[in-house]
Amino acid sequence: MNDTATLSRLFAGIQADLDEVDKVFQERARSGLPILNSASMHALSSPGKRLRTALTLLSGKLKVYRFEKLLPLSVAFEMVHLATLIHDDIVDGAHTRRGQPTVNALWGDHIAILLGDYYFAKTAGLIADIEDNRINHLFSDTVATVCEGTIMEILSARRLDLTVQGYYEKISHKTACLIAACCKGGAILSEASDEEIQHLHEYGINLGIAFQIIDDVLDYTEDQTTIGKPAGNDLRQGLVTLPLIYALQSQPHNGHHQQVQLLLSGEGGSEEQIREIVEWVARGSGIERSFEDAYRYAARAREALYHFPPSSDRDVLDELIDFVVLRKR
Repeated sequence: MNDTATLSRLFAGIQADLDEVDKVFQERARSGLPILNSASMHALSSPGKRLRTALTLLSGKLKVYRFEKLLPLSVAFEMVHLATLIHDDIVDGAHTRRGQPTVNALWGDHIAILLGDYYFAKTAGLIADIEDNRINHLFSDTVATVCEGTIMEILSARRLDLTVQGYYEKISHKTACLIAACCKGGAILSEASDEEIQHLHEYGINLGIAFQIIDDVLDYTEDQTTIGKPAGNDLRQGLVTLPLIYALQSQPHNGHHQQVQLLLSGEGGSEEQIREIVEWVARGSGIERSFEDAYRYAARAREALYHFPPSSDRDVLDELIDFVVLRKR
């Protein structure tokens, strides 16, 4: 069963609510300015896995399900996620995402920046509709943390001395923070206790870390047909990720170390050299060590989840852990 079919099965119980989130997103994302509206509709034309929306809704289902509150929160989180992807594509100079042209490739960096800003502005009204001060603080803190994570990524780019600890600090801010906020927000709006809110936050942060580790592994082990971007794309952009860090630690003084240093220096490198490094990392122990780390964080997510009594919704959140670590391996 492929990823799409797996998620379709897992999300069957919330499919109608997922569709409503998509509908409201489309409505809120429209603009009366034709060029901005065209760019916005293009950005929405290639939907992702809707994992963040599902986590928000499913976390809410563990207690008192209040979809009228979870709806604007889900849309707001998806808008933030899409805005960060648009801005990331500008920073990375990316021309495709999920096999489609990026907004910046079609309309230029200026329109793309402003579209991301437009989405951020739209989230203010969505959060205001919820009328919960805890959500106000969660949302603003989350957006600020994601921005910090993006800056960390920029500052650590092309740094061969990036440590494992530095890598985890970066992905905790940039990726895991938003996933954790979805789970925590769902708990807050479902009348969960402070302890239950914390458990769902821990579930989300650990799931988010495992998610990013696997993403970084797939960049070395898969290709454009399965992940929507060429293998080694992170390396082309000067991003040092966990598989590469571990590969360099295992063989610090071989010729590949010098090759990586040259590629990261920005002095150029042929596609053949990039493929050689990708194949070296894919064959080495760095991949298995990265998988081991992902499994460890997945186990922590499951431990936090199991503080809740058994239910069909808990089962889905449980299966999502397996989905995250096993996808496209």
